[in-house]
Amino acid sequence: MAILMSTGDLKEQYTVLDTIFAIDSNTQGFFSGADPNKAFEGVKQQLITACKKLGGDAVISCQFEYRNALTPGMLGSKQTIEIFAYGTAIKFKK
Repeated sequence: MAILMSTGDLKEQYTVLDTIFAIDSNTQGFFSGADPNKAFEGVKQQLITACKKLGGDAVISCQFEYRNALTPGMLGSKQTIEIFAYGTAIKFKK
C-alpha cells in the first residue's frame, strides 16, 4: 500500500501515531552541481519508511526546509544542499 504524503490536513478520520523527522543531502559532484531534487526525494522516502515502521497510512502536515552548506573536498569546498523534513504519521480509522 502506498503511503500518502500531504503538506496539509485530511478530511478523513484518523489516529495520530507520532511525529517523524528526516534529513537528507546532496553534494556537488565533479561534473555536476548539488541536486536539490535528489535530496528532496531522499527525505520524502525517509518519511515514508518511518511511517511504514509505525504501521501508518499517511504523513500529514509535512514541512520541508533546506540550507546550502559547503563541505570540504579534495580540490576545495563543494556545495551541499541539506533538506530537513518533519510530519505527522497517521493511521486511517476504518
